[in-house]
Amino acid sequence: MNRTHTRTLATLALLCAMEIVLARFCVIWITNSIKITFEAIPILTAGLLFGPVAGAVVGAVSDILGAGLLSGLGWLPVLTVTPTLLGIMAGLLRPLVWKRLTLPRLLLVTSPGFVLGSMFWTTWWLSTLYGTPLPALLAVRVPLYCVIAVLDTLVLFFLCRSGVFRRLGLWPEQA
Repeated sequence: MNRTHTRTLATLALLCAMEIVLARFCVIWITNSIKITFEAIPILTAGLLFGPVAGAVVGAVSDILGAGLLSGLGWLPVLTVTPTLLGIMAGLLRPLVWKRLTLPRLLLVTSPGFVLGSMFWTTWWLSTLYGTPLPALLAVRVPLYCVIAVLDTLVLFFLCRSGVFRRLGLWPEQA
């Protein structure tokens, strides 16, 4: 295996570890269906830097490992769709920001994963699993995840703007 592949695998493993720590230890639980966390940042980063497959792998692997090893409920496969979708969408939409990074463009890249995954897919399944009425859960989770999506995107924007990814050779020079 050449040096580039080793570096990519090591970076993806670190992003998985970061996601697990953010999702399992740096989280504020409001109820069993509502939490405040920044676990999406490493997944979005993987998708932006390495593409949709890498984003999906970081999302899925970190969710499976984190839930399987550190969750009292265990791993629920239907809930793995959301982190996987976050990584895929960020990777597929990364051409929007790859050459010209702006905050509105980055919001266009990160928002679909949050809307489809966190706001709707996960909310629907949590409603089904816990018997909470879907409209009530949507009324709380959608505004919360709008705020979380903006905050996650801001953190990611400032990370990209800081030049750390460019210095590591993971982000192209800006035109």
